[in-house]
Amino acid sequence: MEARDVLERIDLFKQVLTARQLDDLAAKSRIVEMPEGMVLMAEGDFGSSMFAIISGALDVTVAGARHGSRAVAHLGPGDIVGEMSLMTGARRTATVVSAEPTRVLEITKVALEGLITRAPDLLDQLGVVLAQRRAELDRIADDEHATRVLGVRTDEIIHAMRRFFSRAG
Repeated sequence: MEARDVLERIDLFKQVLTARQLDDLAAKSRIVEMPEGMVLMAEGDFGSSMFAIISGALDVTVAGARHGSRAVAHLGPGDIVGEMSLMTGARRTATVVSAEPTRVLEITKVALEGLITRAPDLLDQLGVVLAQRRAELDRIADDEHATRVLGVRTDEIIHAMRRFFSRAG
């Protein structure tokens, strides 16, 4: 599956980027093959990329003060993970491990920086979409860890994105 096709199916990008911008981002993204059991990201780490699942499955767990480590999601083709960390520079809020052999499209901060430099208004648009996604995840979350980490407002997300990407320019 081509990177452009994957990007075109991600709401975060298809709602905001033009066809040319999608082409540019696809050219700077890469497909990663993961064996079963590979840790894609660990809770608490800093992240400079997000991933879109092409095939396979990823298990997502979080460490809660009351519950220990618990599964919060099983993601499959079309799902994305790591977008908040990529866009704001925040630490990873979960650990993600491949549940089976999995192919993902890696989208890095470096790949996004060129787009944002040429079209700074993208930060506001991406921030709104991220805030909507965060609100959806808030509704799913039911422990103090998730509420603490996910309870972020749109203006806070956009501010964090501006601060994070301004270091690049």
